[in-house]
Amino acid sequence: MPIHSLIENTLHIISKISYSRQGYLLQLNDHGYEVLNIWGGRDTDFTKLNDLIFKLFKAGGFDTEKFSELPSVPEFLKERFAASFFIKDLIFFSERNLFIYILLFSDYPDEFKEETKNRILPVLSILSHQLKIFIEQRPDFNQNRTENKYDSQQDNKTLDEWESKFKLLVNTSPDLIFILDSSGKFILTNDAVKSYLDYQPDELKGKYFLDFINVKDSPSINLSLNKVLSDKKPLKFNASLITKYGQSFPFEISCSTIFSNNKILGLLAVGRDLSDKQRYETELQKLKPKLTEVNRLLKIERARTSPQKSVVEELNRLKYDFISGISHEFRTTLASIIGFSETIVSDPDLAESMKEEFMKVIMSEGKRLAKLINYFLDASDQDKELVIINKTNFGLQRLIQDAINANSELASYKNIKINFEHPEEEVFIEADKDSLSQVVTALINNAVRFTDELGRVKIIVNNFVREVEIIISDTGIGIPEVDQPYIFQRFFKVSRGVSDIPSTGVGLVFVKQIIDLHKGLITVQSEAGSGTTFLVKLPKRSKIEKNEVNFE
Repeated sequence: MPIHSLIENTLHIISKISYSRQGYLLQLNDHGYEVLNIWGGRDTDFTKLNDLIFKLFKAGGFDTEKFSELPSVPEFLKERFAASFFIKDLIFFSERNLFIYILLFSDYPDEFKEETKNRILPVLSILSHQLKIFIEQRPDFNQNRTENKYDSQQDNKTLDEWESKFKLLVNTSPDLIFILDSSGKFILTNDAVKSYLDYQPDELKGKYFLDFINVKDSPSINLSLNKVLSDKKPLKFNASLITKYGQSFPFEISCSTIFSNNKILGLLAVGRDLSDKQRYETELQKLKPKLTEVNRLLKIERARTSPQKSVVEELNRLKYDFISGISHEFRTTLASIIGFSETIVSDPDLAESMKEEFMKVIMSEGKRLAKLINYFLDASDQDKELVIINKTNFGLQRLIQDAINANSELASYKNIKINFEHPEEEVFIEADKDSLSQVVTALINNAVRFTDELGRVKIIVNNFVREVEIIISDTGIGIPEVDQPYIFQRFFKVSRGVSDIPSTGVGLVFVKQIIDLHKGLITVQSEAGSGTTFLVKLPKRSKIEKNEVNFE
């Protein structure tokens, strides 16, 4: 079948798959334009549009992707009753600066979107190959070559010079290096083609580069080559070349033009092997889920170890605060004892009344020191021994009143008023009376000690069906918010900034443990400078199953 018949058949296929009512092939060169093939209209119907294209061509070229955005194009489409338009360059002969474009017109507004383009691009690649053969067979094309025989000889001489220089370098390169003529045929390749494509260098001479490209990539590669020739600038693109045995080999191709007297003679290209890179990327994609899983496990492990680290740091801080507090208590007491003792020893003329007064201070401070030591020894023993819980039924109001009486002397000394609100009838609970008495006494004592003179302490008992609620509130100095989570920890001392209120930081630990042993609940609400409220909830009937309960 003649080549022009093949071209007409290919154009017929393109018109069907693109739903194009009209279309034609337009040839452009420096001397003018020519409509090579047309359907659905006459040459004269498109004169206005062709004149515009030729003007843009002479002015330096145009972008086919943005051509339809020119102001005059929509106006022309209205005249032709077309809703959408498509233009694309198919072939370029650099030696004659000759381009061939295809133009398509459709009645559908969104016809030439990506989906349609993807359908017709493979067929356009075939059409491009057919047009190349057709143009090369035309008599005027061969005549022009005869007329320019001298130029061709000069061009061949230049290419021969390129080849001699090229051979010195290329065969030592691990990359695929090759030269194409202006029509896209291989002129020369280096020895790397044997290892990559399984061809001998001489086997590729005179063959079209596009014949070794995957069919699906041919349109984009053809466009890239034409762009290099038209822009006359180096360009990089990816391409998969077909080996002698039909396998696909990926390359990154860097392509640039070969010039002589401002005329393009061909292309020089370097192909870098991408197979290792693609294999590494594939392996990396496989490793990504594993990496994600490892990162997740690391986050979990960090989250697990972070509280442990915080606990260790907090324990170290508490240990330091405890040692610091105890050292201060011991040092203050010993300073008083040593100071008064030295005064008695160094001053023989000291009055007997003064000696007696000093001896009382020494004895008082010694007892205070002994009491302090015993207090911490008892606290240490509580960690090792069992606390005996003796369950009895008793009246809660009477127990609280006894605790109030125990602190009444200190409250009177500071002019603090203690109010006690409770139900008229006695509230009876089943619990350990002695340990709860110590709890209530300790809470009331704290309220009185940390409340300034003329302050108030209020105690409220609320009787519910299954539990009883004890509220002990004061108008004292309060507990800073940052310290509240730690007040029930052993040896923790609230950072009150008050040095004249003795505190060892063990009382509330004992309170919390006793409440926990009774399956109760204790909470605190406080604000620095505005007082503190402790709320204790206890079940009326004891849930303790054994009389012996470990403090830990």
